[in-house]
Amino acid sequence: MTRLRRILAHKVSVEQLIETLMWLALPYLVIGLVWTFFHPDQVQLIETSLLTKFPAGANLVAFGQVTLLWPVLLLGADVCIPM
Repeated sequence: MTRLRRILAHKVSVEQLIETLMWLALPYLVIGLVWTFFHPDQVQLIETSLLTKFPAGANLVAFGQVTLLWPVLLLGADVCIPM
C-alpha cells in the first residue's frame, strides 16, 4: 500500500500527461489503421448504412469509425453498424 501511495503522490505536469496519452494512443491508431486496411468489407458495410445520413462524407466517416472502433469490430461487424 505504501508503494501505491508513493506512486500516486508523484507530481506530473499537464505536458507530461498529454505526452504520455499521445504515446499510448499511437499504437492504438496504428493497429486500427492496419485493421482497416485488411478489412475493407467492414468499411464498405458501414459506409452503405451511413449513406442515407452522410451522403457527402460517408466513406470518411466509415473509415474513421472502423479505425477508431476496431476492438468492437473484433466481436462482430454487425455490432457497430448505426441504425
